[in-house]
Formats: sequence, structure tokens, C-alpha cells
Amino acid sequence: MKTLLVPVDFSDATQNVLQKAAELAQELSAKIILLHISEPVAAYVPAGATIDVITAAPPAVESENIGVQEERLADLARPLKASGLDVECVAFVGLAVDDILEQAARHNADYIVLGSHGHGALYHLFSGSVVTAVLKRAVCPVLVVPARKS
Repeated sequence: MKTLLVPVDFSDATQNVLQKAAELAQELSAKIILLHISEPVAAYVPAGATIDVITAAPPAVESENIGVQEERLADLARPLKASGLDVECVAFVGLAVDDILEQAARHNADYIVLGSHGHGALYHLFSGSVVTAVLKRAVCPVLVVPARKS
């Protein structure tokens, strides 16, 4: 059985990603792994700070917050399961790109299906792009679903 890793961020692009993933899963008789990664909040460190003023990292996201994310994934999975697809949900705190690739390896994903928000070059210059980084580092095919249908 093939496996599709489908990272979602609950944005407007999520429904398009799920629709394409469901179509591909039906064609390939594949299992879908719905993945949501909550990234930890970065601590503010003033410019020019020395090592003695840098504080410890903030605590991990509370388990009840992960529970909320798991519930949201379960809500997304319900219609997919109702249509006969095999769907597993995974939610945790981590770094998006690294953990998408780690989960792809862990689940032996045959494909990664993720959405693109279509931000411009200036946005990517300052914030980077999960899609771009996954495309550069993935060892399996990656299907990028655009946020806009038209």
C-alpha cells in the first residue's frame, strides 16, 4: 500500500490540499497520514545580547493545545474516512521542514502532498518557504497544491 504524507496548517489552502490528496489516495489505493506541526514560539533576544542574558527556550506547547490540534485533524479526517480512505492523524510540536521530512521517512511516504500559499518573493526572502525547503530536501516525490484554484 502506498502512503501519502499530507502536512496541513489549517489555512485556506488546507481544503484544496485535502481534495487533491484524497483524489491521489483513491487512484493509488493509498493511506493518508495527516500531519500538523505546531512550531515553538521563539524567545526574543535583544540585538547585541551576550550569552549570559539569553534565557532558556519557552516551554513546549501545552498538551491540551496539541489535543486541540489533534481534534482539528480528526475533523479533517472524518469525511476522508467516510469516503473509504485509510487516514491516520499525527500532531506534535517541532520544526516544520525537518519534521515533515522526518515523518516522511518514518512512515515510508511514497509522496508528500502539501499546499503553497503563493506568497511573493519578498515574503520568501525574509521568512523562507516550507514548500521550497521540502522540495530541495525530500527524497520522495512532492506534489504542491496551489492555494488558489484559478
